[in-house]
Formats: sequence, structure tokens, C-alpha cells
Amino acid sequence: MTKKNGKIEVMRFVFSVIIILFHCHRSIGFNHLVLAGERIPVLNRGYFGVEFFFVISGLLMAKSIHKKRKSQRLGLSKPVELGRQTVRYMLKKYISIFSYHILPFVALIILKVITRDIYEGGAKDVLQYFFNCIPEFFFLQKFGFTYTNVDVIEWYISAMLIAMMVLYPIVMKFYYMYTRVVGPLLALYILGLLQYNYGTFADQDRWVLFGYGSVFRAIAEISLGVCAFELARFLSHRYFTRRDKRIMTAVEYLGFGVALFYSFSSYTSRYEIHVLIFLTLSVVLSFSGQTYGEKFWNQSWAYALGRFSLPLYLCQLLGLNLVCGFLGDLPKTAQTALVLVFTLAFALVSIPVGDRIYQWIIDKRKTTKYNKMNAPYEG
Repeated sequence: MTKKNGKIEVMRFVFSVIIILFHCHRSIGFNHLVLAGERIPVLNRGYFGVEFFFVISGLLMAKSIHKKRKSQRLGLSKPVELGRQTVRYMLKKYISIFSYHILPFVALIILKVITRDIYEGGAKDVLQYFFNCIPEFFFLQKFGFTYTNVDVIEWYISAMLIAMMVLYPIVMKFYYMYTRVVGPLLALYILGLLQYNYGTFADQDRWVLFGYGSVFRAIAEISLGVCAFELARFLSHRYFTRRDKRIMTAVEYLGFGVALFYSFSSYTSRYEIHVLIFLTLSVVLSFSGQTYGEKFWNQSWAYALGRFSLPLYLCQLLGLNLVCGFLGDLPKTAQTALVLVFTLAFALVSIPVGDRIYQWIIDKRKTTKYNKMNAPYEG
């Protein structure tokens, strides 16, 4: 498996754009196109891009775990206590997201102050709002600390981090049992429970048993991603004929096509699990290295699009709120186009800022670690 997968990077970008369009559908009412006089509903299932991100997160987590286990087994690295390994992995993941989240989050608060969306009584209300948004600023909202909705789309990040913190030590400790037995069973059971009781597993704000449904959804779909890595690894070591690879390539593109079609469609939510399985299979085949097209996709332009996906996702409410707040009289299609333009512009600005914040945090951690190692011993 290559270090970066160009197909997946492009799909990350595409699904980020689809999610933005879905939120335009929800907020602006851009919910249909007119072609040849026919009204065609679109974007009713645009949220499905989140499923893709959960699966990919699980796959990359499993890839990291497998690499560490192999390194320790071969004696190339020293065994590290499980709790410490978990914290190291999650801290790296957290910093890589948090660095790019700061600018759009602060900008959204400023925009809310300017448009007077967050207060009526004066400075006291603004200070109280700042205080209330602290849990959301640190991605704690899906623990139940939902006091504000500054950047509501970040529910996905909060749910993902909680789920990964739970799953990482389990998968690290029981890798083969989880990837081959427990993971697929747990994933299907959770998704089936949500589908049976609520008709969908995509309701992010529903409280289920002792937590948000979105956290259970994240656990299930990240588990699918974990299992997808092991299946992809298994396929990568098998011999396939050219005919086999052509069939696998066709299935891979078909699965992505089904997921994209469903995202733009108005089909019932009962088909979510069917589409998710198709999508997961496509991800497996993409990472197996057994399908055609790698030379075309594994190029710098594909990696660049993938790099845009997180900033686009994080900046979309800036573009949406700006258009809805100041340009709401324009036609819906024009508003949607402007949301995409503004979101892209904000993302372009946020990337260098996020890079600098990320590097500053990493440098601070290295300096702190160096100082601890070289501090005089005090017995």
C-alpha cells in the first residue's frame, strides 16, 4: 500500500464539497435542479460524505496500529505502554485537526458578534457566550457539553475523536480478533440498532441510551474502516489475473459511483447500509493495490485536493453564514455558488495559518520534551 492514496485524496475533496452543498440544501433551500423542464431533487443525502470520512479514519488508524505492532514484533522499536501509545496517537491526531480549526472557529464567533446573532443584552451576553463555547472549542460537545453551536458541523470531529480514543487501545491489544470478528459484528449491530429504531443512523443530535447516536455511529463506521484495512492488506498479498483486476477496478468505481449518486438523490434512508457497504468495499479495493489507475491518481494534484478537504470542511459555515446573512436576496443557485467560492477563499487563508499553528505546537512539544530530558535530577 502506498503512503498516500490519490483516489482516496480526491474522494475526500469531492465528499467535502458534497457536504457543503448539502448544508446549502438545508440552509438556503438549494434542493433541486431544472433540466429540460424537469425538476430534479438533489442533495437530500449529501450528509453521506461523513460516512466516508469515518471509514477512512478507521482504516488509517488500523494502518498505524499494524505498523507499530509489526515494528515491535521485529524488535525495530521498543514496546510502549498501551495507555501512552494511545495518548501519543490521539494527541497527534488532535493537534493535526485543532490547528486548522482555530481560525474558522474564532472567525465565526466574530461574525456572530458583528451580526448580533449571539446577544441582545450587551457585553455580558457576549462574555457568557465565549465561556459557553469553551467545550465546543476543544471538541468536547459530543460528550454532552453542547452549550453552543458556533461551528455545528464539527460534531463529526468530536464524535470521531471520542470513538477513536475508545477503539485505539482495543484494536492495539486485540488486533486480529477485532479486525476479523468483533469489529464487523459490532459495526453491523450498532448500525442496525440505529436504523431499526430511528430509520437512519445519520441523526447526529439524537441521544441514544447513554450517549449521542453520532458517537455510536462513529464507533461503528470507524470499526468498519479498521476491518477494511485488514481486508485490503489480505488482498494486497494475493495474486490476481488481469481479468480479476479489471473486475475489481470496475467494482471499485461502481461503489464510489453508487455513494455519489445516493448523496445527490432523494432515495429513502433505508438504503444507507447498502450504500455504506458498497463504499467500504470500494475503499478496500483502493487500498489493496490490486486495481488499475494508481499511476493516474497518485500525483501531486490529487494530494493537493486531499489537503484541501479538512480546511474546506471547517470553513464552510463561514461561507454559508456570510451569504445567508448579507446576500440572502440572491437566487438560490447564486447563493450556493457564492458559498463555495467564499468557503474556498477562507480555506486558502486558513491553510498557511493552520500550518504555522501546527508547527508552533509541535516545536513547543519538542522543546518541553528536551527540557524534561535535560533537567537536573532532584533526588
